[in-house]
Amino acid sequence: MVKEQLKNKLIGFQTEILELGETLQAEQKRSEEQQESLFLELFAVLDACENIFNNMAEKEETLDKSSRRMLKSFRAVYRKLLRVLEEQGVERIEFPDGKSAIGLCKVLETQAIAEREEGDIIDVVRSGYRSKKRILRPAEVITVRSVEAN
Repeated sequence: MVKEQLKNKLIGFQTEILELGETLQAEQKRSEEQQESLFLELFAVLDACENIFNNMAEKEETLDKSSRRMLKSFRAVYRKLLRVLEEQGVERIEFPDGKSAIGLCKVLETQAIAEREEGDIIDVVRSGYRSKKRILRPAEVITVRSVEAN
């Protein structure tokens, strides 16, 4: 009788452990999805900052001292946001060889340029980001196509 009760308790504990494991996995997945969603929102903020910096680059010399200081402070906030993402294991996708790479980027446009190799990146329109686990957002690029492909 006692042996049967212990057996039933053991089965009950094992069932509970399995259920807790499933619950933990579901919570981890939900947490990862929420984190990824937050990262995507932060990437949009980074994009907006980069657009402002690109637009201001041409006009920066005409800005007064106060506006230049404000722009400098804004760049500091941008760098801080990048550091926070890096601390979370998120990094910007880089192309050190200047070539597009399948899976890391999405080609938005191609241009025929005789002096360059096919697949060379002309411009990164929107930065891409990855975590240690996967690509969170591919970079959007403009690349060279072969001149014969016209």
